[in-house]
Amino acid sequence: MPDHMVICDSAALKEMLVAIKSKEEKRALLNAIDKLEALGEQLAPPHMKPLGGASAAGLRELRPRQGNSDWRPIYMRVGAKAYVILAVGKHEEFDKLIARAHARAARYENWDS
Repeated sequence: MPDHMVICDSAALKEMLVAIKSKEEKRALLNAIDKLEALGEQLAPPHMKPLGGASAAGLRELRPRQGNSDWRPIYMRVGAKAYVILAVGKHEEFDKLIARAHARAARYENWDS
């Protein structure tokens, strides 16, 4: 059984299912999620990156293929041993991706695993 729980916001799940067409990219994203589930806070760069700045406070970037994927799931920690994926999008649209994640984060601020 995994040490950590990873949940996916329903809007982020739709983004992933609709936008990512390549089976290889979907597999890479799921592998990155598996690493987060197994390692939690011990997951380190290049597999993840904490995001700075006021608009991204508390958000982190999951980096499939050690950052060599165009796709970026944005997630945050909720509770003691859980994470929620808030948004999924291409790295080239990073500002819009962060804005979507930030808007959805409020749903989980008082969530306790």
